[in-house]
Amino acid sequence: MRNRLPAADPATIISFWEVILAGGIVAYPTDTLYGFGVDATNHSAIGKLAGLKGRGGPFAVMVGSLDQLDKYALISGAVRNKLLAVLPGPYTFILPMREKSPVSSAVMGTGDSVGFRIPDHPFVNSVFRDQTLPVVSTSINRTGQQALRDPDIIMDQFGDGTDLLVDGGLLPDSTGSTVIDTCSIPWTIVRQGDGVFEVI
Repeated sequence: MRNRLPAADPATIISFWEVILAGGIVAYPTDTLYGFGVDATNHSAIGKLAGLKGRGGPFAVMVGSLDQLDKYALISGAVRNKLLAVLPGPYTFILPMREKSPVSSAVMGTGDSVGFRIPDHPFVNSVFRDQTLPVVSTSINRTGQQALRDPDIIMDQFGDGTDLLVDGGLLPDSTGSTVIDTCSIPWTIVRQGDGVFEVI
C-alpha cells in the first residue's frame, strides 16, 4: 500500500481523489464498514477491484447527495421523498439507471439497475463537498469472508492491492447497509443491515 492517511486530516481528501482519478483503489471508512472505492465510470479500475475482491459486479455506487444521485438514477417524486427521509444513512437503494449514464455497466445489476449509497460519515461528506464523481462502494472483504472494520487487518490482508487506506480507526460492529430494491413492486428488502426501513 502506498499510503495510510488519517481520515481527520483535510489533506487526505486530496490524496483520495488523486488515487481515484488515476484509476487506483482506496480503502475508506463509511457509516457501516470500511469500503473499497474506485471511479465508478472507469471500467478498468472496476476490473482491478473485482480481482481484489474475487468477484465481479454488481457493486454499489456512492454519491454525496440526492442532487448528485439525480444525475445517474431515475427518481420519481414519491421515491425521492422516501430517500430524503432516511439519507444520508446506512442504506443502499437499488434504482433504475438513467440512459447514457457515465457509470460503468460493470457495476450494474439486472435491468440496468444500480445500488446507490449516500453514507452518513464525516470523511465521505467532505469527499463529495467539491467533487461529484460517483465512486464504487463495496465492503472490504474477499467473497464469502467477513467484511472488515479494523484498519490494521485491512492493511494486513489488502495492503498490497490497495493504493490508499483512509484510516478512520476501528469502526463499531455493523451488519452493513440495508439494501432496498425500489425497482420491484412492492419494494423489497434484499438485505437487512444497520438501517431500519419500512417498505412501501
